[in-house]
Amino acid sequence: MKKIIIIISIILALAIIFVSFRFSGFIIRGDTYEDPHSWTKTICNETHCQSYVLLCNGIELINQTPITGTIIQIPLGWADPRAEIDQKRVCE
Repeated sequence: MKKIIIIISIILALAIIFVSFRFSGFIIRGDTYEDPHSWTKTICNETHCQSYVLLCNGIELINQTPITGTIIQIPLGWADPRAEIDQKRVCE
């Protein structure tokens, strides 16, 4: 009897976890995303570059979190080799 209760508890816990993660991998927080995706992007200014994790809903930026330890100082005169459209692209 004790084993049956444990098995039912495990199945119930797994079902709750499965439902809360939906099929996209994002935990439900009351937000609904139509096209959720995340990716990393390095954003540079005149003196530094920093990598971020971007959470997007379609083309809308939801959250931008810096990745610890990924900031670098760039030398004077450095030019970003990426095309300008790729430098400015966020959630497309």
